[in-house]
Amino acid sequence: MDKEVKCWCKNCGIELPPSHTGPCPHCGKTGKDCKVTASATIGIKGNLTAKHKPKWSSESLALFFGFLAIFLAVIIPGILMLLPFSPGINYGILIGFLLVMGFVFYWQRYRVLMLIRRVEGRFGGEKTFRRSK
Repeated sequence: MDKEVKCWCKNCGIELPPSHTGPCPHCGKTGKDCKVTASATIGIKGNLTAKHKPKWSSESLALFFGFLAIFLAVIIPGILMLLPFSPGINYGILIGFLLVMGFVFYWQRYRVLMLIRRVEGRFGGEKTFRRSK
């Protein structure tokens, strides 16, 4: 540890040696102020751990919704052709089905969110980085 001591007269401000006692040799008055400065070097050790959990990337979302659109574009006309009703009634049934499914998903939103988190946890690609020094 390095230590430095500086002293000066309280009245005239002239620098005095730290061991000086008695009146100031310059002004003849008594009193002195001192300032002590100390410095030390310490070492620090630590570990750093960071987790990176990416959200679904725009490419994977685009692929997912692209496959979903193709699937729905193939399945919905096939279902509508199989129904033995007029096209207006078929579309009414389809809209009713979509509304009921939307209500069910809204009603069971907690379970749907847990399912989404489970799928994201399985396929989310979480990475852990560690650095030790």
